Amino acid sequence: MKEPLKTMLESGAINTFIWAYVGSVFLLHQYLYGANELKNDSFIYKHFGRYADTLFGIATYGLAGTTSTALLKGLYLQTFYSGMYFTGFGTFDLVSMFLLTSFLLVYSMFNTSMMLRTIIYHTETVEITVKSNLTSKSR
Repeated sequence: MKEPLKTMLESGAINTFIWAYVGSVFLLHQYLYGANELKNDSFIYKHFGRYADTLFGIATYGLAGTTSTALLKGLYLQTFYSGMYFTGFGTFDLVSMFLLTSFLLVYSMFNTSMMLRTIIYHTETVEITVKSNLTSKSR
């Protein structure tokens, strides 16, 4: 089991998947929603526009995912093989690094998946408010 995992980590397929997944989800979300959800509280949107906001979102989540996998790869290879990627780090530091990078990877993929869920269950329905001007005479 160790060897196939090592091969997968070293192949770069995970990084390609992360960039393709994050990029396609963010672009689809931007196309369908026009970054409307971000208009009120996004610094980037207010100052640079929705396209810059989308590009920065792709870069943020893509880099968070690929950096996390790079650090996890180094931790895995150092733990199970003879590589020394993090010299001068103690056991506590390595465990902390594993927990934080795992959280960052899960966080970025979870948020991207929530955007994908919004895309999949996207509806074109619009809320309609019915106003009645009926008076007692017309009943």
